This record gives sequence, structure tokens and C-alpha cells, in this order.
Amino acid sequence: MSAEQMLETSILLGLFVLLAGGYGVLYGLGQLRRRRDLVMASFASYGLQCMVAAAVLLFTPLLGWWKAFIGLSCALYCLLPPITWRYLTLLHRLEEHEP
Repeated sequence: MSAEQMLETSILLGLFVLLAGGYGVLYGLGQLRRRRDLVMASFASYGLQCMVAAAVLLFTPLLGWWKAFIGLSCALYCLLPPITWRYLTLLHRLEEHEP
């Protein structure tokens, strides 16, 4: 991998992580404040994350198992914020009913 390829790959992977964080934070805020626009922005962030993942898969010289890891993590990450939100709301409902 050349220095230029290393820099491009690093930038793409940094964007991948940044967009993943944006998806989680925007989804949580949207649910907390009951704002559909923030939830929609979270899905837009996830969509951009998928596009960055596709660029990593198609245009970087990473080894196959790294590309598989990026692809799988992107595919599974769509589930994390909704599952986490459901768990947190259930947890807080249980705390409200304790004596």
C-alpha cells in the first residue's frame, strides 16, 4: 500500500466511524426529543456510512478479511441504535415500577 493509498483509506475509515457515531447520536436524540427530523437525519447518516463502506470495499487495497469486517459491521450497525433505544426504554420502565 502506498502512502497515498494509506491516507485515502484512513480518511474513508475515519468517515465511516464518524458517520456511525452520527447515526447513533442523531437516532438517540430524535427518539428522546420525539423529533422525526432528527431520526430522518440519523438514517441519512447511516446511508452515507453505507456509501463510504462501499467506497472502502471497492477502492481500497485492504485485505479481503478487512473488507468483510467493514461490510459486515456496516450491515449489522443499522440494528444497533434501535435495539439500544428499545432496551433503554424497557430498562427505565422497569425502574419506574420498582418500590
